[in-house]
Amino acid sequence: MSSNNYAPDASGNQFLSKVYMWMFVGMLITAVVSYAIYTSPSLQAMFLPYYFILLILELLVVIILSWKIKSMSPAMASGAFIIYALLNGITLTAIIMSYTISSVFIVFVVTAGMFIGMSLVGFFTKKDLSGIGRFAIMALIGIILAMILNMLLYMIMPSTAVWIDLGISIIAVLIFAALTAYDTQKIKEMGKSIEYGAPYSQNLAVICALNLYLDFINLFLNLLRIFGDRR
Repeated sequence: MSSNNYAPDASGNQFLSKVYMWMFVGMLITAVVSYAIYTSPSLQAMFLPYYFILLILELLVVIILSWKIKSMSPAMASGAFIIYALLNGITLTAIIMSYTISSVFIVFVVTAGMFIGMSLVGFFTKKDLSGIGRFAIMALIGIILAMILNMLLYMIMPSTAVWIDLGISIIAVLIFAALTAYDTQKIKEMGKSIEYGAPYSQNLAVICALNLYLDFINLFLNLLRIFGDRR
């Protein structure tokens, strides 16, 4: 066996470590940008008026990463992920500004604990989580449709819509917790089938990091809606 080859378990674990490294980089960029804007009125005036434009750019970056990841160079894939994390830091600020900074911090810590716990479940469980993952993805589609309908209901019956929104957030937390475990297991198994250090492994690590990053962010936002203290 050549020195460039890895045992399946070692290769899978090394790939997973690389994925989590990229996820950590993305989370750090998002957190630093969001905190800087949250605490700076001048930065708020500079960026927040363009919230919807930045949100559209953010969605475009995700679409490009998802559709073109195989044809991108490693540098381009990494750069796109960093740009997405930066843009998300700006757009997240518009949401978390409605909450006290202490409650944002507490919810972030709770989210981190829940994410780590579900990642460990996905990493160590011997049970195949693909069925749970497929169910969670279908449930997520239902939740998105329910959120759209609830926005329309809010114009007619605001008080009822608030309670429905709370219920949606609780269900969404369960969905993204399940997706965290499922994605972790899927990434671990994926890592066993590729040679660590191969040219495409960098791009694959970036897109997998994006999946886990989105799981974390959505867990955080929905927990914030449930437990956050509004200003």
